[in-house]
Amino acid sequence: MPGLESVALACCNAALMLYLAAGVVAVARPAWGRWPLIAGALAQAAGMVARGVAIGYFPLTNKFESFSAASLAVALVAAATWRPVRAYSIPLVAVAAAALAAALRFPADLAFPPPLMRTVWYPLHIPLSFGAYGLWTAAAAASIAWLADREGEAGRRWLAAIDRFALLGFGAWSLGMICGGVWGVLAWGAYFLWDPKVVWSVVLWFHYASLTHVRYAPSLRARDSIRPALALAGFAFVFVAYVGTSFFFGRSSHAF
Repeated sequence: MPGLESVALACCNAALMLYLAAGVVAVARPAWGRWPLIAGALAQAAGMVARGVAIGYFPLTNKFESFSAASLAVALVAAATWRPVRAYSIPLVAVAAAALAAALRFPADLAFPPPLMRTVWYPLHIPLSFGAYGLWTAAAAASIAWLADREGEAGRRWLAAIDRFALLGFGAWSLGMICGGVWGVLAWGAYFLWDPKVVWSVVLWFHYASLTHVRYAPSLRARDSIRPALALAGFAFVFVAYVGTSFFFGRSSHAF
């Protein structure tokens, strides 16, 4: 449906403009930046719905839709967890805008899903994974905010936010890996492949499992800097797992 394809692209362009506006507003008045961000997320969600209607399936079939979904996941988490603090809000908006800008550099042609995607496990695995990406991005942003204001009650609140986002992301990622394993059996006949993205998914799982347990280790609990450092390192691992394995690590069973 060419009409829906045009509508979807227009929605994504409008969302990018709104994300950029949210960033500018967040610099001047952090409390107000949430509203253009929400408007952008709604526009982007509408664009994804339009693409889904056009192909009659879950709209995650190419790199354009993948980066757009990553952007939307970060934007939704940012809107849900908004804090009127520049050190927290601006990094989240910047990541959402950067991912959407990257999406718009890829061909936006509609792509119909191959048979291996036509299973319930695919639309379960992918949103859970992107939800984890969004939550772990929020954990990294909270780490930046902790670095900017680590003393007293403010510092404790940011540490609590890091713990909460890391744990929620870890839970979503664990469920996503289970769904992905079942889908892998249906698609390739195996729960696990020595594929760059699969291997890095396991790396992410162990990294965030470690982060969520640090606060319970008596020898580490009092060292406040460890969790922010791990959350920032985790964001770098997320970038490698999502972007690096698709573009720099050679052939993969994953298209993105």
